[in-house]
Amino acid sequence: MATLTTGCWMSFAVSAAGMVYLAQTWHVGHRPALTALNAFVVAFGIVVLLLPMERVVAGRWRESFFLGWTLSIVVVVLVAGSLDPTVRSPLTLPLLMPLLFAGMSYPRSSALVACAAVLVSYAGWSLIDGQEFAYTAFFLLCLAWTAAMCLWQASNRERQRDELERQRAELERVSRVDPLTGALNRRGFEERLSSELADAARSGRPITLAVIDLDDFKIVNDRDGHAAGDALLCETVTLLTATLRPMDAIGRLGGDEFTVLLPGVGRGDSGVVVGRLLAALAGTVPASLGQSCFPVDGIDASELFRRADASLYAAKGSRPGRPDPAVLELSWAAALADAVDRRMGAEHAHSRGVADHAVAIADRLEWRDAEKGRLRLAAILHDIGKVGVPDRILRKPGPLTTEEYEEIKRHTVVGAEIISRIVGLDAIVPWVRHAHEHVDGSGYPDGLVGEAIPPASRILLVADAFDAMTSDRAYRRARSSEDAIEELERNAGTQFDGACVAALAAVMRAPFSEPCPLPLER
Repeated sequence: MATLTTGCWMSFAVSAAGMVYLAQTWHVGHRPALTALNAFVVAFGIVVLLLPMERVVAGRWRESFFLGWTLSIVVVVLVAGSLDPTVRSPLTLPLLMPLLFAGMSYPRSSALVACAAVLVSYAGWSLIDGQEFAYTAFFLLCLAWTAAMCLWQASNRERQRDELERQRAELERVSRVDPLTGALNRRGFEERLSSELADAARSGRPITLAVIDLDDFKIVNDRDGHAAGDALLCETVTLLTATLRPMDAIGRLGGDEFTVLLPGVGRGDSGVVVGRLLAALAGTVPASLGQSCFPVDGIDASELFRRADASLYAAKGSRPGRPDPAVLELSWAAALADAVDRRMGAEHAHSRGVADHAVAIADRLEWRDAEKGRLRLAAILHDIGKVGVPDRILRKPGPLTTEEYEEIKRHTVVGAEIISRIVGLDAIVPWVRHAHEHVDGSGYPDGLVGEAIPPASRILLVADAFDAMTSDRAYRRARSSEDAIEELERNAGTQFDGACVAALAAVMRAPFSEPCPLPLER
């Protein structure tokens, strides 16, 4: 845009000088015509200044526009030279201006075209107009020398631009690469992952994300020094690079934590690749690895990282001599649930009771063992949100007011929010949130109806209600199991899921009978 503006003002300056020359030689012929031609040049410059410069400069016809402008100046200058009968007319001297203009601002290819157009046009015009040979030859030589200098400047500027582009590209690369190992740093890996996820969303191909953590890396640093630790990190990247495909990406997120991106690898193939990676590292640097797959485990980067981290922790916990992660989950979940039960003043472990009843229902409905394990965890934690409810409400012996009941109803949302912050428990978050939804839509917090309520939440509601009715509370005595079952059956289809009620009734009345004939959809 600065070049465009400068070119216009250069034209105005040359036109002003031309008008001074015409005024001083007005007695010579064709002065009115030359004055009109000069006025045309000024008007054309004004029109160019009024154009939308940003669109002109950024448009696809930019080079054509500037070359056309240059050629039009050449034509105007040569026409002016033809109209001026003065011997050795100075009106051809402005031919130097498009040469200088092209040399200062045009790309090399466009500058070459502009310079060639000026030289060829002037030589042809001199022959046709019958200009004096000696003058023409000298002036043409001056034009050629100026054109050579302008082309050299254009070439030099283009080399400088290419070098700057190369340096910028190198800086961009360095800003995305870990300087120690040569792997992508966190920024570079996240950008690559984002790009691959966008491509996978369009094409439908899977992606596997693997998180690798070097075992006992701190011991190596402490025992052998940081130099040995750095060498171990570099060796890790070398081994991973030799094992992976060129299209795969390796990142170092920090410390001894690495990530691997495997485009096109789905869950069916990821096990083979993971095994190959662990085998490659086993001889030099034993490591633990967790993985997640797009789109099965998540559709965005944060979810994939969370699932991969959870898988990594499970892999670390399953090592010999380390406690089973499922046992750890149940142990801390039981501790939290016991704290809530104590605040409620319950005389028995309510959360454990709900868990036992929920698993009994799920077993009757032929749920898989893995699902029953998650259901037990959700049942133990289903009241965890009550940690935010004041004791005066939790332990109130009489009926709750409307405001107090609204306070109680918030506990499912609070509990779901607490659980959502725990890595690996994403699946049970909606189960806990909707544990008090009624099949007729009268429950809370979202008023879900029927099949919109998660099956696990429907089980939890029945198990929770049964345990509450069959245990002593501050405001009433416990009811018998049969009375509680009859109460559940009266409200089946409105408050409770009929299949869940039937399953619990079958368990309580005939514990050793066949599974309930009304399976709950999963």
